[in-house]
Formats: sequence, C-alpha cells, structure tokens
Amino acid sequence: MDITYRPAKPEDLEEAERVAQQSGNALRVRYGGRPSPAPPSIAFPEFCLAQDPSGLWVAEDGDTIVGFGFSWMTEQFWCLSQLFVRPETQAKGIGQALLSKTLMQAERNGAANRALITFAYNIASTGLYLKNGLYPREPLYRMAAPAHTVTQNLADAGYAVTPIAPWPESGEWPAGEWTGRIDQDLLGFRRDLHHQFLLGSFAVRAVRIEHAGRIAGYAYISAGGHVGPLAIAPDADAKAVVTTALRCALEGGARQVSMLVPGRAEIVMRTALALGFRIEVPLVVMAWRPFGNWCNYLPRDPGFM
Repeated sequence: MDITYRPAKPEDLEEAERVAQQSGNALRVRYGGRPSPAPPSIAFPEFCLAQDPSGLWVAEDGDTIVGFGFSWMTEQFWCLSQLFVRPETQAKGIGQALLSKTLMQAERNGAANRALITFAYNIASTGLYLKNGLYPREPLYRMAAPAHTVTQNLADAGYAVTPIAPWPESGEWPAGEWTGRIDQDLLGFRRDLHHQFLLGSFAVRAVRIEHAGRIAGYAYISAGGHVGPLAIAPDADAKAVVTTALRCALEGGARQVSMLVPGRAEIVMRTALALGFRIEVPLVVMAWRPFGNWCNYLPRDPGFM
C-alpha cells in the first residue's frame, strides 16, 4: 500500500464519515453491539473545517480514503474528535500517522491540555493514545431507557425551563455570557463557538434550567431523546437539574431517552438507575492532564465532548 496524507477538504467529509461508520461498526459487532445504520453527520466536522482546517486530515490509498483524523481546539484545549481507519487497512501505522497530523494543531496553538473520548473496550486505540501521552481520566457510560419507563418514574423537580433562542436568530447571543461562565467553572474553558453550532442546528433544542431565580444549568436535547451536553451549575441540585432535562426530552415524543453519564457523577447515576436507565456502551475520557468537574458535566457524544 502507498498511503498518502493530506488536509481534508469539504468534499471529503461524506466519504470520511463512511470510513468512521465502517470502522465503528466492525468494533461494535466484535464486542456484541449493534451496527450503526448510517454514517455520522458531517455537520460538526464541516463546522470545524470552516473554523480551523488544520485539525482535519485524510489518509488515502490511491484515490480511496482509508482513514480520517479530526480534532478541534477551543482556547488552549485540544480534543481529538474522530480517528478511524478502514477495518481492512488497520494495524499498518495509519492511525498513528493521522494522530500525529492532528496533534500538530495542538502544538502549533500551544495547547495546555489534550483529550478525547473513546470506547473503553477498544484496547488497540487506548494503547495508541497511551503511547502519545493521553491517559484514562474518567469512565463514561452511555445510558438509555424507554421513554414510557422514565415517564412512570419521573417526579417534577419544580425547576423552571426557558428555551434558549436559536442562533443567529438571537442577535447578540445573550446566552453566551452565562453558558461561558458555567463551562469555565466545569471544564476550565469556554465553548462559545460550539454553543453557536448547536444553537444553529434544527436537530437539537436548548434550554436554560433555573430555580428560585438562579441559573441551575443548561441542556441540549436531540429529536431522538438524547440529552447532552448537560451542564449543572456547581451550586445546583444535580438530581433536580437532570430530572428537569429529562422531562424536557420526554416532551419531544421520542421512544427512548439517553445520556452519557460520567462514573464520578454519583447523584446523576443513582437518579438514572432509579428511572430505569441501563448501560449500553462503556467509554473513557483520556487526557494529557486531569480536567473537568465530571460530577456536573455530561458530554453530548465522544466527538463533541
């Protein structure tokens, strides 16, 4: 094989995400999971490519894309969003080469930390990341439950919910200041552009959760009933915020609801289990240095964080 590496272009993204689908499905099936029926959306990589193309790379064998590496940065935080190689071309050094290409973005921008989320059972990938100085920091669990089961067990926490206006419909985007403060408190960095990306999507809706006139957190909810990211203000009641977000998710009529729950988030985990949630997929946060208040932050998905 004569593998070449180059920066990704917008027209590469659909094929690159098909590589991600093939690689991810091979791994899921190997460990008893169900294959994904469709490739991941190109919306977020397309957004990041427009913001900073230095984090997106493809590996090619001739004219065929056989690997895709995708990273993003916000402030001085670097995140590996996706790293996938076609199953038939794995174990040939392509993953390391793509990782090295994306890491140039971190080096060029003086990243203070580097992180990613990957399947906890993917020994080959975790070994690759360990060799590159990224260590397991926090277990994560994708948990899901039938909507009717959650409805039967869910009590009203008495918290108020205010929709966050879509962007750029919201003009100056007033949500930026208070969401930025929560993100800084919980993660150590702001994610203003990422909020604007989600608020510009018709696939999710966003809500501000309040109690007694104080902001208790925010939640994004997909049409399919997935909650995340979900941020719980440090002084808020975690159980009340989570149950309020789930109530919003149920209003959308989805057949099931789901969340990514950190292992350290004991209150959230207990709440989810009591509502009928069960673990579907184990994941792990890997990072250069420890970061984040994982009792109060539930990521959206591995690529978005």
